[in-house]
Amino acid sequence: AMERKAALKEIDQDNNGKMALIEYMLWKYKKAVGDVANAAQGEDKEALERCQKEIEEVQAALRDVQDKLEAQKQALAAQKAALAEQQRVVAEVNQLLEQQKALVAEVNQLLEQQKQLVAEVQQAVVEANAALEAQKAALAECQAARAANEEKLAAQKIAIAESTEAVQAAQSAAEALKAAEAEVAAAVAALEAEEAAYKKKCDDLQAKIDNPATSGMQKAKATNELAQFKSEDPLPLRRAKITQEAALRKAQKAAKAAEAATAAAEEKKAALVEAERALEATAAELAAKEAALAEKKAEAEAKKADLEAKQAAAEAKEAELSAKKAEAEQKERELEAKKAEAEQKERELEAKQRELEKAVAELEVAYTELGKQMDEAQQALQEIKAKGGVAHGALFFQERHLFEADKYMPTSKQRYDHKKPFVYQE
Repeated sequence: AMERKAALKEIDQDNNGKMALIEYMLWKYKKAVGDVANAAQGEDKEALERCQKEIEEVQAALRDVQDKLEAQKQALAAQKAALAEQQRVVAEVNQLLEQQKALVAEVNQLLEQQKQLVAEVQQAVVEANAALEAQKAALAECQAARAANEEKLAAQKIAIAESTEAVQAAQSAAEALKAAEAEVAAAVAALEAEEAAYKKKCDDLQAKIDNPATSGMQKAKATNELAQFKSEDPLPLRRAKITQEAALRKAQKAAKAAEAATAAAEEKKAALVEAERALEATAAELAAKEAALAEKKAEAEAKKADLEAKQAAAEAKEAELSAKKAEAEQKERELEAKKAEAEQKERELEAKQRELEKAVAELEVAYTELGKQMDEAQQALQEIKAKGGVAHGALFFQERHLFEADKYMPTSKQRYDHKKPFVYQE
């Protein structure tokens, strides 16, 4: 069964699943189809050979055109695919280029904004430095004023101490003078009392003498005592009185002067104390101002440090953006070059596609020429058939070759109905 199946496969020359007589005879006598087809048949051998030659030429030309056309079509399809791919690459490069240009524009905008920010921060740093210097100057001025005020306050305290000592000295002098005045006044009073007693004694003795009721003895005694009193020298008493009175006036004058000096010293001391309070208030005010200025200075230094840090960060960001800009511009130039290269390649592919389309068109024309040759060969077969007296076996194979060749013609140019199997008509 296996041998029969293998034999049937070898017998079936056209692989149609059927066994023709000629196929069996070819197998039995170990002949090839060409041997039968090329065997001399009939009487008009020359016409058959000429027709066979035309058919072979048409077949050879058809195979050549088919091979070339298939190759050109494949090349054209590959070219179209390559062109489509290149167009896709060009579109992609254009898209990337537009994105890159947008990125460059965005980076430029960010860079300009960053430069403006750096300029603003730099200006703020300059202003912060100026404010810090102003705060330092104000603080130094305040510290100098405070030091001067402290010197004045120290001098004022010394002056108050000296004034206090002067007041105490004046008070001591005034008290001493008052004591002296009191002592002199007591001495003057004692002298006046002594003088008054002397005068009273004299007046009493004189009154007794002048009194009519006084006896003679008593008058004599009174006269004698009065004479004794009056015989005494009153000058030392008067001189002492005058001296004491002068001393009293001098003591009173000195006491008034001492009181005035004391009052002046106390007034000066009060003024100095008032000035001291004012200086202390000024010192407290300057201390508060100094503390406030020191705080402002610290704030200014902190602000300056913060602005300097921001400036450094902004400058670093600017440098980063500049590098990014350079990188983006370099990439843009690379994409521009790639775009130009891709467009050039696209133009080359389009030119090659036009060449291939032209070649395909020329091969289509060749198909038309082959169609004419096939028409001529078919016409020659029909003429041989019409003469009669020919071996139809050779004509069968020649027309079958035309039928098979016709299958490879474009559908619009086919001469046979290939929906149906080949049928030879005599």
